[in-house]
Amino acid sequence: MTNLQDEKQSLVAAAKAERERDKTEAMREYQTENRASLANMARLRALRLAKESTASQPQAAPPPAKRKAASKRPSKRS
Repeated sequence: MTNLQDEKQSLVAAAKAERERDKTEAMREYQTENRASLANMARLRALRLAKESTASQPQAAPPPAKRKAASKRPSKRS
C-alpha cells in the first residue's frame, strides 16, 4: 500500500512541478509582451511629440505666387 501512496505522491509532485513551469513561462511571456507594448507606446509618443513640435512652430509664409505675364497678342492692323 505504501507503494501506491508513493506513486500517487510522485504524480502529485510532478503535476505541481509542471504547473510551476507553466506559471513561470506564462509570466515570462506576459512580461515580454508588456515590455514590447511599452516600447511601442514610447516610440509612438516620441513620433507624436515630434510631429506636434513641428506643427506648433510658426511656418514661413509660402512665397507669393508668381503672376503670369500677360501674353502679348500681335495687334491686328489693317
